[in-house]
Amino acid sequence: MRSIAFSAVKNDEMMGTYGSDTQISLYILTQEDLNSIQNCRVPTTATPLFAVENAVGHGNQYRSLPFPANATYYLVFIYVNSQTSGNATVEFSFPTSIIFNDTIRSTSTTGTTISSSNTTATTIILPTLVTSNSSSVTSQAGLQIAIGNFGTVGAIALVGVIAIVGSVMLLMRRKKSSMKNAVTATVEKLPQNIKPVEQAPTPPLIDRLPTGYGDLDNLLAGGLPKRHAVLLISPPCDERDPLLRKIIGSALSTAMPTFYLSNDPSSTQDMIRTHSKDFFALSPQADKILPPSANLYKIPDINSLSGINEAFTKMMNEHVNQGTGNRLLIFDLLTDILTLKGVKAGNWFSDFVARRKAEGFTVLAFLNPLVASSEEIQILSDLFDGVIEIYEKEIKEMPRRFLVIKKMYGQRPSKSELMLDKDKLF
Repeated sequence: MRSIAFSAVKNDEMMGTYGSDTQISLYILTQEDLNSIQNCRVPTTATPLFAVENAVGHGNQYRSLPFPANATYYLVFIYVNSQTSGNATVEFSFPTSIIFNDTIRSTSTTGTTISSSNTTATTIILPTLVTSNSSSVTSQAGLQIAIGNFGTVGAIALVGVIAIVGSVMLLMRRKKSSMKNAVTATVEKLPQNIKPVEQAPTPPLIDRLPTGYGDLDNLLAGGLPKRHAVLLISPPCDERDPLLRKIIGSALSTAMPTFYLSNDPSSTQDMIRTHSKDFFALSPQADKILPPSANLYKIPDINSLSGINEAFTKMMNEHVNQGTGNRLLIFDLLTDILTLKGVKAGNWFSDFVARRKAEGFTVLAFLNPLVASSEEIQILSDLFDGVIEIYEKEIKEMPRRFLVIKKMYGQRPSKSELMLDKDKLF
């Protein structure tokens, strides 16, 4: 594992390309998330500004999320080579406001120090074990860094730095954006006469819950990230409920317990009739739904937010198997709570979601944008690991509904939009 620290300005982003002949994982993390890494594994509670795992191939573009504050962040590289040789290369561009300010962290005894500024020369300081002609260039030049040499034996990543060859060359790049500097990190084959350092295996690919809608799963790299919270912003429309049914059906098909919280008695009753095994409905209107059902539970009126939390916890303790296995929570109360309580309910909802994620839930919440201001939507969006939006626009004077992924844990933002197909949803 290697990490490079840098100072960044709020709302800036980093973008560039990454590539590898063998598997490499790349993350952009906060200091807190970096400290939580154990045995070269990024915990599920971390929220990287960018994350790609086990990537192979070259010229793959990436773009980080905006930095939430002026602070120090880290580029983290985790490389595993299963008894093969090859190079892993990461090239990234960054705004002039970003300053690299830390030594590359390594388990080996050698390293490479980077100092960078948008106004002074950029210098590579090589370890004394390596002989190389290093030089400095202005901030408009590219910077190529040989991070280290490492390989593996069996399925265990064996990391050791043998030779770090630094070379700097002037690259004239024409870019319309403000990205001016480029850094290339190269990992090469480990010579056989050096005993490598044992490392834990690379983190597994993100476990995902398929939505049951193939076109959407393609955009989501396989489905919703499990044990994370996703917000679906959608006005009432013909496509919303069928998509919800697809997701619930996909979860239940794998025996994944599913919990549906809604203030709509009609929708709740329909869900109960459709699903029975591993499906639990919770509603403040439960006493209005007839006939009573064993998988229907009463929760307090939405005026009592703390009561909802207590009732949910009690129901889990009394009627649901204990443990923290994979579970799905559909939270269709957010629009009602926002209408009644406003964004003041954000703190309660943030705590509620955090508790559910710790219990192994994948959380999917629905929000009607017609009852919320853009400011309220942004505040609520910040509470989620992912945000999906359904909106309407005209195609050849015909209204059609589209879906776009505005952000999602484990993948870079994309402007690709999906035109929803009713024939595939129903």
